[in-house]
Amino acid sequence: MFKKLTLLCIFLCFFSIIAGTYLTLSEPGHCPEWAGCSAVDIFNVTEAKSNQFAIDRNLAKSVHYYLLWLLVFSLMVLMIVSCRQDKFKLLAVSVSSSIFVLTILQTVLGIWLAQMPNIPLISIVHWGLGLIVFWILFWLYIRTQIEVFEDKAVNGFVFLVGLCTVALCLQIFWSAWSSLHFALSTCLDFPKCNGYWWPELDFPGALNLMNGLSGVYESPSLPARISINRFLLLSVSFCFIVNLALVLTTLPARKTKAVKISAIFLAIFSILDLTLYIGFNLAPELFWPKFAFLCLSSLAMLPLIGISLFNHKPEHRTNDSFSSIPSELAAELEPDSAHEIKPRADDYQKPAPESLYLRLKSQLSHTRNGLNKVLTNFAGGQKQLSSDFLADIEADLIMADVGIDATAEIINRLTQSLDKKQLADGDTLSQALKQELLNLLKPCDETLHIAKSDKPFVILVIGVNGAGKTTTIGKLAKRLQIQGYSVMLAAGDTFRAAAVEQLQTWGERNQIQVVAQHTGADSASVIFDGLQSAQAKGVDVLIADTAGRLHTKSNLMEELKKVKRIMAKLDESAPHEVLLVLDAGTGQNALSQAKQFNEAVAVTGLVLTKLDGTAKGGVIFALAKQMQIPIRFIGIGEGIDDLQDFNAENFVEALFVKD
Repeated sequence: MFKKLTLLCIFLCFFSIIAGTYLTLSEPGHCPEWAGCSAVDIFNVTEAKSNQFAIDRNLAKSVHYYLLWLLVFSLMVLMIVSCRQDKFKLLAVSVSSSIFVLTILQTVLGIWLAQMPNIPLISIVHWGLGLIVFWILFWLYIRTQIEVFEDKAVNGFVFLVGLCTVALCLQIFWSAWSSLHFALSTCLDFPKCNGYWWPELDFPGALNLMNGLSGVYESPSLPARISINRFLLLSVSFCFIVNLALVLTTLPARKTKAVKISAIFLAIFSILDLTLYIGFNLAPELFWPKFAFLCLSSLAMLPLIGISLFNHKPEHRTNDSFSSIPSELAAELEPDSAHEIKPRADDYQKPAPESLYLRLKSQLSHTRNGLNKVLTNFAGGQKQLSSDFLADIEADLIMADVGIDATAEIINRLTQSLDKKQLADGDTLSQALKQELLNLLKPCDETLHIAKSDKPFVILVIGVNGAGKTTTIGKLAKRLQIQGYSVMLAAGDTFRAAAVEQLQTWGERNQIQVVAQHTGADSASVIFDGLQSAQAKGVDVLIADTAGRLHTKSNLMEELKKVKRIMAKLDESAPHEVLLVLDAGTGQNALSQAKQFNEAVAVTGLVLTKLDGTAKGGVIFALAKQMQIPIRFIGIGEGIDDLQDFNAENFVEALFVKD
């Protein structure tokens, strides 16, 4: 609702500006607020009125009037809606309230100017307030959609953006000042001025800001109007040059897609702006070039706002003191550096190994029931086992998604290692089966080891949608933080807005820095920025999230290869760990996913999630048998401690516990 209402206010404000521009430009001989009458001393007023302004002025007045009051009403509603914002509440309330106050002030000045039109300075203020409201509304619309944090380092690119903003404001000022003093078309014979390259000038008269404040407006002398016209020429030229420099700097650079799109729009607006300026100077009797020139000047600021916002690296940062204040306030605060973030020991106490094992046993009940159904019925050797007992075991293993290959190997080894008498003993058979399962998993029991280095240890997390990547990243980051590592997160899943927000929530909860960008940004660019930032700040571990993708989509898998190539430009050994997150509930499909992802990006570790809610947890044995990739972690619940280091012995033991 807030987003749509802000967009509505932007359009209302812009159309109000257009209507007001047309209204004042179409009134011959009178320039109360806007640039435009300009050529009253050049062409015949009666002829201009009859030929150029076919649109009914009464209609223009009505449109301008109703648009203005509709804008005021919409801004009132926007203030009310902003109070109900969950995110950026303080920012939305303060900015929308400020905009409302500025609009009311502009309306009051407009009523005053209707009675006393010839006060150039007040007209400039009135006109400038309308533009400021328009620009701030656009800034608010973009700012509340993304996380941005100002880079305090000296940055030539940021300086250039600021210079372009100042240049555009100067151009807009001199455009308005020229029209208010009838100087837009004072100089004929463009680019000369009435046949001279440097005619007689009167700078004090051109800069007389007090003119009209006493109640009497004195028309500037011809040299003063020529001076104003030359100032406009210089400002338009300077604005075009610096805008062109900004565009040429932006497009070849490693910038986000949003920044480059904004730069393209800036180039288009700058070229049109210069073309229109030359056009109305070559044909001063025409109305529409002046009208388009003034409207375009107000739009030219929008790409600069976009570049300014999207250029900053959107990093969600938190600090120890942030927990009691809104997130929008926390966004304005900076920790000293990422490597100085310390875990809060009072917030988390590492559980004892015994409690972790008890948790493992309780959470594997579904998988245990699928695997151990037959053995629990015949344990202890108290009952005579049927001749189909091994077939029953084989069927149960396959039903638990252990896989045909792994099951065949288990049954074959049982028959070779046990005689008929032992096969008839439930306890012996149970121990033998337990050992065979352990033999399958033992080669994959390899804990993730993070070597001490001057460079960040980079973990790239991949997987399909819904496997639990983002949750796994949050839990893993907390574990590493407790172990004493400084951690940074890169929100590379830019296609799903909820993924970025979820990762930022984990970062805020654990005081971990998150590098993110707007939804739809290039994932490789986000991860590149994250690695660059981690290297600069001496972070120990960078965990990079990626967008969920189907393993059957070759184009999406190619994107993962691109991410690896981009990372290698900063660190040839990165990523140091490629973690594939698999949902145990998908059964044998998890095996297919593992094969496809491994072919694309060479997976170095597996994370099997959601083992607590499925009877298909036996797929872990199929993965161990066919993939032979280390199983780093298993997920057995929602808690922070439910992401456990994989321990083959504890896992198998937990499967054979009697409920």
